[in-house]
Amino acid sequence: MKDLVKYFKMMKYALQAKMIFILAIIFFVLGILFELTDFSNHSSSYSLASLYLALTAMYFYQLVFSTTVSKLVQSSPMKKKLQTVGPTVVTLITSLFTFTVYVVIRLIRITPQFLEDNGTTYANTYSTILFMAVWYFLFSAYMSISYKSYIISIVIVAVSVIAILVFGSTTDIFINITDKLLIGGSNPVLLIAVSLGIILIGSLIGYVISLLLYKKPISDMAVRYALRQASK
Repeated sequence: MKDLVKYFKMMKYALQAKMIFILAIIFFVLGILFELTDFSNHSSSYSLASLYLALTAMYFYQLVFSTTVSKLVQSSPMKKKLQTVGPTVVTLITSLFTFTVYVVIRLIRITPQFLEDNGTTYANTYSTILFMAVWYFLFSAYMSISYKSYIISIVIVAVSVIAILVFGSTTDIFINITDKLLIGGSNPVLLIAVSLGIILIGSLIGYVISLLLYKKPISDMAVRYALRQASK
């Protein structure tokens, strides 16, 4: 618990800490607004709200990890934790928080009347929960690589994002999986449990990757980009 408090306190020393925190809040608010106003397509798993809320959590990974760019932290015994368990735990906490907010709002909004008014089904509307979990999974792996192999991480995430957007918006894969996970065709308890499992597995994989890459120096390109942004 003491280490967890330290991780959050260390965020103020991150590069562009205020700007990153503001961006996290902006994406969180936009995610909520998009969900409440429901700009998404009811016949698709694609959800801009879930994407924005997933991105919100990822900013906290950046807030913790980027503190280690400092030479002072580089020589600190906290360095390893701030590059491995620290950002993983903080991101997991914020991911679970934003995921819970999204799910609660969706559960409140999705009623038989909503389905009738929009000509959709429980499988269609709840599939965005699974869609969101996949984003968390992807971003967890991406962030654990980004500061150590910047180019590789960009390529991986670009390909993955395109694949997810294509499958989420043009196919029924998420909807079909959701339909099988809904108990009695409408109860999303199992779907939510599976989605949480995907998020936890993503965090675990991200943590393992961060341990494997710990001794690898921080990418010069990532550092230059961070410093360039901080100087603006």
